Amino acid sequence: VSAIAIPNIVDSLPGFRLRSAARDIVSSLQEAKMRAVKENADACISFDVAGNEYEAWVDSDGDRTIDPGETVFNDVALETGIEFDQGNTTEAVLGFNSRGLPATSVGSVFIKNSKSGYRRIIVSTAGNIRVQKSSDGTNWN
Repeated sequence: VSAIAIPNIVDSLPGFRLRSAARDIVSSLQEAKMRAVKENADACISFDVAGNEYEAWVDSDGDRTIDPGETVFNDVALETGIEFDQGNTTEAVLGFNSRGLPATSVGSVFIKNSKSGYRRIIVSTAGNIRVQKSSDGTNWN
């Protein structure tokens, strides 16, 4: 029985990791939104698409870059086997203002795994955050 179960678990790990990475990005975006309101300042997340990592910080001066003295509250490298989909990610920096609305232009962040699984994390003009999934990176639901 274990000879059958272990390969199935190993095959499903890329899907688990993809869902986990998408949840982590959504959580970071939600935290940025809450911190922006709490601190009465912009809070941003910068996505290093080539490096497969992202940083979140309170952007006190609103310049969309991390400056000395600004609080970095999240610094995350994507798990092994998960990467940003470089061709589709539309914004390198997403952020929120003190009213919880997008402080930067709205956009999407795309991640993918090694088994043709994709997730798109979207920030809308109203500041809502949602996730869509795809098996080909083109058709989303």
